[in-house]
Amino acid sequence: MSPSGGTDIWSETQDKNGPPEIIYKFKDEKSSLENAPARFIGNVLFNIQGLVNSVAKSTEGSVSTKGRRTRKIADLYTLNVRFKDGCISMEFFPAKLQSTLGSSGDKEAQQTQVFLKTAKLLSTISDRNQDDSYIKHEVEKQIEDPGSRMTAFNALKGLLPPQDKEAEIGFKNIDGDIPQIKLHDVVFKGRVLRLLKKEMECYEVEVSGAITRIRDDVPPSFMVMDYSGKLIKVQMPDDKRLEIVEYLAKRTPIRLTGAGDRKREITDLDKIEAHTKVTIDSAGDVKLKVPVDCRLSYERSEDDLVDFWVVSNDKLGLYGVDDTVNKAKDMVETDLYDDYIAYKDLVDDQLTAKAQILKRELLKIFDG
Repeated sequence: MSPSGGTDIWSETQDKNGPPEIIYKFKDEKSSLENAPARFIGNVLFNIQGLVNSVAKSTEGSVSTKGRRTRKIADLYTLNVRFKDGCISMEFFPAKLQSTLGSSGDKEAQQTQVFLKTAKLLSTISDRNQDDSYIKHEVEKQIEDPGSRMTAFNALKGLLPPQDKEAEIGFKNIDGDIPQIKLHDVVFKGRVLRLLKKEMECYEVEVSGAITRIRDDVPPSFMVMDYSGKLIKVQMPDDKRLEIVEYLAKRTPIRLTGAGDRKREITDLDKIEAHTKVTIDSAGDVKLKVPVDCRLSYERSEDDLVDFWVVSNDKLGLYGVDDTVNKAKDMVETDLYDDYIAYKDLVDDQLTAKAQILKRELLKIFDG
């Protein structure tokens, strides 16, 4: 990826025989390729690739199996990048072109169509003459798959420049009108954020559990064991990989939100955080006046053969252990209710000082 000459990227001649290209240009007088932050460059690379992949996934939806479709997208739409001198300008084009993929021109035509579809998507979103409802409807026609739409909007959000900075996207070597999209435009930025929020509201999934393994397939993913014992696959964004690896290594219970077309898979992870507390709000079919907070942990036996959940409250002497959070929580609820029944009618003279404290806590929890 060696830098080339510093000509104006928007004035370069279209080459109908050349590969389709996406051009990203960041405008900042204080920034250049020599001093551009690595995080910024990495963010652009990641989100341009994510944008193209999301459009390609919706276009290749007719492929019969997901595995074949994923390999095809990786084969056809993995991007290379070259840099321009004089500003932060990056040109993205398919890593594998027709000459390396075979003699048929079908593959090159597919690549061009996906780049053209990406250009039309951005052009639609930037249309100042239409309202959000119309734009949302048009985007849904262009990208029918909800997961692909979510990925596209998340990628576009990641490409928006910081406040008071400017960035543009253009396209080369594709047929039709070639838009130059101003990513810093107030209308475009606001619309991307609003439509992303609407997509999240429609397809948001929340999962609580523990990460059990990381899969370095294409795309990378990880598995979460939820509270009921079900395994849920979550596609793993590169910018959250280190955080996810740490949660796995420390066996930290987590809660995550994202978008998915079904609850057994999350295709776009929005947020992941440690979640080491569960709340008991009823016991013995009685709604508690004061809910009880318990510590949640995901443990492994000393022989490393069995994983189990622990729900505990040291102050009340509660300790539930089982292969699912739901079962461990049920155990704690049963013990809590049994303790209440055992202590509530006892007179203080029959109790030690420590037991008197426990009785008062139980009465407060159940009776208020």
